[in-house]
Amino acid sequence: MATLGITGLANTGKTSLFAALTARPGGIAPFPFSTTEARLAVTPIVDPILQELGRLEGSARITPATLEVTDGPPLQEPGGDLDARTVGKLRQADCMVVVLRAFEDPSVPHGGSGTDPRAQAEEVLLAMAISDAQMFEGSLLRLRNQATSRPERRAAYETVGRAAEISGDGDLLRERRWSDLERKALADFAPLTLKPVIWVVNVDEEQVEEGPNPVEGAVPAGDPVLTMTLRLEAEAAMLDEPDRAEMLQAFGLGRGAAAAISFAVLDTLAMCTFYTSNSRETRAWITPVGSNARQAAGKVHSDMERGFIRAEVGTARAVIEAGGWDAARARGVVRVEGRDYPVQSGDVLQVRFSV
Repeated sequence: MATLGITGLANTGKTSLFAALTARPGGIAPFPFSTTEARLAVTPIVDPILQELGRLEGSARITPATLEVTDGPPLQEPGGDLDARTVGKLRQADCMVVVLRAFEDPSVPHGGSGTDPRAQAEEVLLAMAISDAQMFEGSLLRLRNQATSRPERRAAYETVGRAAEISGDGDLLRERRWSDLERKALADFAPLTLKPVIWVVNVDEEQVEEGPNPVEGAVPAGDPVLTMTLRLEAEAAMLDEPDRAEMLQAFGLGRGAAAAISFAVLDTLAMCTFYTSNSRETRAWITPVGSNARQAAGKVHSDMERGFIRAEVGTARAVIEAGGWDAARARGVVRVEGRDYPVQSGDVLQVRFSV
């Protein structure tokens, strides 16, 4: 399960996004710093293929892959100091979603985060760099002492020293090249500026139409930038599925926040989705892109990885078009693959293994 940390400045719409993803509305308020404690929820990854596979197999259970989502206090406390609790939670996340506000709201007091998403993005990135620099600088003396007595630790000391300089200049670690050995040295620190980021620009109802990227040049090239009306998204998330779909369509919100974030997270983290399906359960799993069949089997159960023999594989689309797994096998669109087969997004797997 991938972990997602929602962050941003005060009153940008972080808790509205949390509500839109998890259907938990508690704590949404128009005044700054209304969120004082971190909230945690597990939310399903939106996946229409999963439902269709489960229906065709007559599965008793249909289980989606999930994301663990955290919403905490603003990144900065009143006065501009970094919130240590928020930073700590973000360091544990695989991916961050930064919410930026791009509209005036009479219910939100002036003097908060403002309404310029570019300025907010720049402030957040600088805050993250400062946090990383402070963390690295606090560890350099210890690492230097270790490197003096243990030469094998010198490379780690030099890596952290370089990272401290880059962060101290307000730059992002993920915009620099790092060897596998250097990344390993930095992994224990979980630096914020090495983590992937998805940017959500919170707009009002009249700004929903697609337009120019409002933060182009202010955030790293290649970062996903999504435009959403989070107040409406949070309201829609509380509705039953038919009413939710009707509301999303009526306001031109597309697939909705949960679907958009699901796809962005999988793409940003380079994860792919595969399926297992039978009459008992149809289930979606996520695994890093490039995982082989044996590694993917380990996501289902460790015994499957240890005792892997082979996997029967068919694409979800081919299985659905055939009318189910047995029909797909009869049609010859299911094949047998060995342990080194690179699993593709949308594969359906039946794993043979010995205990």
